[in-house]
Formats: sequence, C-alpha cells, structure tokens
Amino acid sequence: MPVSRNACVMIVGGAGGIGRSAAGLFRRNGWDIMLADRDPAGLGDAASSLPPGQGSVSTIVLDMNDRESVRRAAGQMEGGGIRIGALVVVAAVHGTWPAELLPDAEIDRVMSTNLTSHIRLVRDLLPLMHDGSRLVGVSSIAASVGVPMSSMYSASKAGIEAFYECLATELSHRGIRVSVVRPGNVDTGFNETGNGFAGCGDPAVDLAYARVVSGIDSSLGMPPRRVAEAVYRAATSRSPRLLYVVGMNALKAHWAVRILGKELAVRLMARFFGLDGPGASRPGQGGSR
Repeated sequence: MPVSRNACVMIVGGAGGIGRSAAGLFRRNGWDIMLADRDPAGLGDAASSLPPGQGSVSTIVLDMNDRESVRRAAGQMEGGGIRIGALVVVAAVHGTWPAELLPDAEIDRVMSTNLTSHIRLVRDLLPLMHDGSRLVGVSSIAASVGVPMSSMYSASKAGIEAFYECLATELSHRGIRVSVVRPGNVDTGFNETGNGFAGCGDPAVDLAYARVVSGIDSSLGMPPRRVAEAVYRAATSRSPRLLYVVGMNALKAHWAVRILGKELAVRLMARFFGLDGPGASRPGQGGSR
C-alpha cells in the first residue's frame, strides 16, 4: 500500500505498454493513480481501461523534454496537495542507427528523452515525494550489454542505471528506496519505433542494420505484465532490490557479464545478431541467428 492515504503512485509513460499494465496492478491494490504522458488521447484510453479499484485515478499531460510542461505539472501537483508515494518512470524512446553515421538530431533525441530529461524530471519531483517513498525506473537489457546499432539507446539506459545507483545512496537519509527494472524484449511494439536509418549503400553496414532490426522484433518478447509485476514489487516490497532483471534474454545477458565478463558478453551479443568476427556482416559471409 502507499506510504500514506494521501500518497499516490505517479507513472510517467502511463499511456500504454508497461506503464498501463503497471497502473492496473496498482489500481487493483488500492493505490491512488496518477498517469502522466505526453499523449493526451492515450492517457484517456489508459485511464478508462483500468480495472475497478478503491483509489482515485487522475491524468496529467507531461512531456519530459518540455521544461515548462514539467514545471507546470509539478506546480499543479503541489497546489493540489498531492504527495507521491511511488514514482515510476517508464517513458523512453527507442532508436537504432549505425554509430559512424549518427546524425546530431538522433543523438539529441534519444539522449535527451532517456537520460537528461529523465534526470531532470526525477530531480524536479523529488520534493513532492514522501520520506519513505519509492522510486522505480525502467531500464533495458541494452544497459547490461550494448546492443549493436543501438549505441545511443544503450548509452542512455546505462547512464540512467548509474544515476539510480547514485540516488540509492543519496536518498537513503529520507528513507526513499530506489530500484531499476531491467527488462529484455517486451511485446509492446516499442522496438519497432525509432528505426529510421534508411541505408547508406554499404552492403556490410546495411545488412548488419537489417539483422539487428530483425533480431529485436517486439512480437517475440514477453507480455508487458511481467515487467509491470516487477515494477509493482519494487514499489511495494518492504526490502526492494536495487535491480530487477526480467525476461530470459535479459537474464542471459546479465549472467553472461557476471560470469564471463564484459568482453565475452559483447562477443555473444554480436554472435546473436550474426555480427561476430571481421567480415561477418558481408553478404554471403555472415552467420544466422
């Protein structure tokens, strides 16, 4: 249950996928729910789809990349006497692009939403959080082992995990417990977004890119409810863990790093996509998944 009856769970990125599924779990267990997202229509759909429950449901339009939007939302919450018993940040963007060809706009798009805006959002909402409350961020398997062609996405998720690790110590004086949920592939359609690279004419690069995009097919992933369950455990357990790894491929990557070390784990990631070894992505020379 929440820290106090006046507290709520705020889910940023609550309009769909993992966020909406997590909201359903909190709703069934009596929490007051605040769904935040930059998609007004999606927010309305998510709120109306929640199961019956004792707590209230409210929505707030919030774009993490818009500083005025964040300030306005924080002001509305403070003015309304809303205190956060659990803050869950799911919102993120996906992106794949060969590193050597990355446009500045793509770097800025992914790093701003997934890292710098995420950090600023948490900073701005911390004054509204109860002492003893919970902070839960959703990361990715890409934070464990960098995914080829996803350098910005991997870097942003690794960065947010490091930020949460720092917060786990910094916020301990307030009794705020911090957790990261690191899922593998999830069946939300997320991995099919942000794949805007149209090819460069180099067969090696274009084939490698196509293999990666094919290999991260969301439809092969687990249902979002599995990730939502980990989010709920992190927000409600008396002794939450700092890291929750969810999904078989995320667990494989996690333990590959722990047991084999980073170098071998990176090689295994390359092999998964058929990119292991010089010339592996040349037409007719690469392996298959």
